[in-house]
Amino acid sequence: MLIRVPWRSLGVGLAAVVLTAAAPAPLLYSRHTILQGEVWRLFTCHLVHGTFNHLLWDVLPLLGVGILFERSLKDRFWTILAVSSVVVCGGLLVLQPDLPTYCGLSGVLNGLWVAGSLSAARDERSAGSLAVAALYQACVFALLGKIAFEAVTGVSLFTDPSKLDGVAVPMAHVLGALGGVLALPTRVRRAPPRASFTLPAESL
Repeated sequence: MLIRVPWRSLGVGLAAVVLTAAAPAPLLYSRHTILQGEVWRLFTCHLVHGTFNHLLWDVLPLLGVGILFERSLKDRFWTILAVSSVVVCGGLLVLQPDLPTYCGLSGVLNGLWVAGSLSAARDERSAGSLAVAALYQACVFALLGKIAFEAVTGVSLFTDPSKLDGVAVPMAHVLGALGGVLALPTRVRRAPPRASFTLPAESL
């Protein structure tokens, strides 16, 4: 099976590397400055990271998500990325007023994973591959289980918070997954056209 290059994820990952190396401070989530009008931070904070380890642990999963789901998401990738970005930071503003700063791709990664899994499952179900569709649906439940575990225990499963130059923010993962669901459009089945009947013309 030929693996397609995930150009969208590669682009986002490259942007994260460049911005993290260049000037992260003016771009990260800062509650104080966002409320003063620097709303671009709602988007840019996801591309900057506190440490190289933080960057690595976000970019590598991003490429994995791209390989798995870009074929199904296509250009909706950008919509999901944008919506998840706003939902994550907007939710943090409202739900975690004690959080002064935030950065990293992990929140929006959850949105891309959920939306990608659901989209791929729908495509496989339409193609009649019910077993593969069920596998993609299981990916969603696995992620939700991970999010719930981290939210309850405060323990990060795959990363070491001591190497992130900060603390893990489980709420960002919850909000990112919600953003993925909200950004994924539903396909409405069109009702079959009604049969039309024409009366035969009267013969003279």
